[in-house]
Amino acid sequence: MSVLKQSAAVLALGVVLSACGGGGGNGGGGAGAIDPATEPSAVMEAILIKVDGRNAILRDGDPPAPTNAGGEPVLRAASDVIAVPSGGDASLSLDFETSAAVEAVFAKVVGADRFAEVLLASQTQSLGTKTMEQLVLDLAVPSNIGAGRFCVEISGRDAQALVSNTETVCFDVDDSTIKALQGTWDFACNPASDGSESFEGSWTFDGTDVLVTESVWPNDACLGSPENTYNEQLTVAVGNQVQAADGESANEFDIRNLSENDRFFTLIRVEGGGFQLALAPAGSGGSAETRANSFASSVDFTRRPESVSSARACFNPVLWQEGTEVVQTVRYEGRNDGDFGGTPGELEFSEEFTETRITDGEVTFDGRTAIQIRSLGTQDGGQGDSVDEFTYFQVDFARPSFALVGDENRDPSTGSIIDSETLSPAALLAPFDLAEGESVTQTIVIEENDVANNENETNTVIATTTYIGRETVQIDGRSIDTCRFDTNLTDGDGDGLADGEDAEDPFVTHYSVESGLEVLFYELEPDNGVRTDQVEVLAATINGVTVDD
Repeated sequence: MSVLKQSAAVLALGVVLSACGGGGGNGGGGAGAIDPATEPSAVMEAILIKVDGRNAILRDGDPPAPTNAGGEPVLRAASDVIAVPSGGDASLSLDFETSAAVEAVFAKVVGADRFAEVLLASQTQSLGTKTMEQLVLDLAVPSNIGAGRFCVEISGRDAQALVSNTETVCFDVDDSTIKALQGTWDFACNPASDGSESFEGSWTFDGTDVLVTESVWPNDACLGSPENTYNEQLTVAVGNQVQAADGESANEFDIRNLSENDRFFTLIRVEGGGFQLALAPAGSGGSAETRANSFASSVDFTRRPESVSSARACFNPVLWQEGTEVVQTVRYEGRNDGDFGGTPGELEFSEEFTETRITDGEVTFDGRTAIQIRSLGTQDGGQGDSVDEFTYFQVDFARPSFALVGDENRDPSTGSIIDSETLSPAALLAPFDLAEGESVTQTIVIEENDVANNENETNTVIATTTYIGRETVQIDGRSIDTCRFDTNLTDGDGDGLADGEDAEDPFVTHYSVESGLEVLFYELEPDNGVRTDQVEVLAATINGVTVDD
């Protein structure tokens, strides 16, 4: 059984999924997003820095060191800590006391392997008495940066090549607003202010990208056939949380209509299953004017319900939270595949055991941030010796989906690694945003390291996963509503897969609606269609609460 199949079977022993609705694209936060606390180089690559409207250039290494010889500029940053929303931006005033014009500003995320350099407009050099030169540093945080803090070291160089002191400013990222908006939202019929027409449609958020679908009627009540239906592409920047004119809080938004090359400012307030978008008067300017207008005129959006065929209902966010414990009773069966005689599908062995799996939260594995799932005393593959198993996943809460980064088996008595596997890129085992019948295909390099026997092996596979749709399965007399995914593996480099074949049996996974547990896994023998290596969950508790699917 290949590592992908083993990992899918492992999931059937207790890994659970998560749900937040919404797209992927620019992120929208989640465990699959960049962690500002542990991935400084990724943050440095992702953020956009400008000084006085001029873009930064990324360079390798460290910025020039402070001169510390006297006469160099003295920098004072206006703030030590700045709150910034994921998908938004922040501004920072920089005061340079300098005898010569500042010609460059440097900014480096603490711990990153690159830095930003902003070259400023040529200025007439002023020597002699020090004067104050004020610059503004703008920092945009894309929505694929999750919640947390990163810090930036800032310095400057004047026209005499003297480098200032370094100021460190930290940015606290809040991704709650952009995460809450992920997905598709519908708005009902709204008349134009002059009553000449009406419109309704939807907004679909994919990170900070928004697809608008809108229909327009030549009356004030969306009656009859619309005279026009069109799509527009927006990009949004999340601003600060402010108090609107009605006394309630909301977030400022800077919205650019890419389809019409237009820009407007508004307030958005997310509440429960909906959000309000304040309509500003035509020609209104920035956030101050928008805030004054508030929600006197607004469009109300409601989240679009999931269809009965959607896989999103099989994604449960609670179960990826640190400390979550899943206890399951599992039945593992091996059946004859018919390749070497005997009766295809005939039961060769069956065993039941109880397993506890614990979500340990985010760690670094193979240089990547991943959620660690720990299972102690696992029967290896349902058989064999007891091992402590650690499996690592990247989870996209906005998309939603999860991908396998790798796993380790450790000796329970010593904690030493017996064997491990890493996958590059992470294998997208359960893309819950697929429509019924849609597929995703990846080429994945699997590195297997048998530490005990000092053996290593690298294989390349092509994995195609298809969302088949909703399916009811029977397990021990229980009818369980599930989301079914089929995965096919083929050789990706021509040297055969781990078992020496050019292709492997497809496998099927069923995730339970509501609880998100993978309740059923099995392989399908292509020649005769019989199930082999089947894993079923007979009973389960999540944080002590019995799962009643």
